[in-house]
Amino acid sequence: MDGLPGFFKRNRLRLGLAPTLVAALAVAVIAFDLGARAGDNFKPLDEKEIRATIAGKDIGDGAHWSLYLRPDGALVGVESGARWTGARNVQNSKLGRSNPGSKAFDCYDVRVSGENISLRLKANDDAFVGVVEKHKTN
Repeated sequence: MDGLPGFFKRNRLRLGLAPTLVAALAVAVIAFDLGARAGDNFKPLDEKEIRATIAGKDIGDGAHWSLYLRPDGALVGVESGARWTGARNVQNSKLGRSNPGSKAFDCYDVRVSGENISLRLKANDDAFVGVVEKHKTN
C-alpha cells in the first residue's frame, strides 16, 4: 500500500488512461478521414481525363508508397523504402500498371475528388487512396 486515499489512486488511473484515449481518438479521426476520402464523392475518369491527371505526376499516400507515372509510359514505384520500375498504360478507361518483378498488368478504375485519387481493381475491392501531386525529383 502506498498510503494514498482512494481519490488520488483513481486520479492516477484516469491520468494513465488519458494518453490511451487520446491515441484511440486520433486513430478514429484518421480512419474516418480516409473513409471519407474513399467515399462516393469521387468522380470516375475516362481515358483522356486519366492521361491528363496522371502523366508526369506522383501519386502516393505521403508516407508508405508513391508512384511516379512518367509521361513516356514508364512507372517508378517506391513502397516501404524499396524502389522498383515498371510500365503503365491507359486503356478502356482504366489505368494499367505492372507490378514489381512481373510483366503482367493490373488495371484500375480511376476516380478523383480534388487532388485525391482512388484506384480500385474491382468494384467490391478496397481502393488505394492517395494524392496526385507535381513530381518531386529525388
